[in-house]
Amino acid sequence: MSRIIHIFIMAILAAFMIYTLAFSTPDSADTAAGEETRQFISDNGYNQTGAANLVTAIYLGYRAFDTLGETIVLIASVAGVVYLMGSKE
Repeated sequence: MSRIIHIFIMAILAAFMIYTLAFSTPDSADTAAGEETRQFISDNGYNQTGAANLVTAIYLGYRAFDTLGETIVLIASVAGVVYLMGSKE
């Protein structure tokens, strides 16, 4: 019974991923917004972050909190896997 539930959940996740990939074509408005963002970062990246490299400016200046959140999620997931793989005594 447990195996059937796991297969069902995996099938739902796979269907969601396939649906998202199949229907996630960018609109022209999204492309225009991306061009505006690229131009803004090119013009203001050094002045706002102080980083001479624009990749560093984006990663540490504009996305610092996002990067911190991703790190916390990664650490939590690794801790969960280590906990689940621990010995059952």
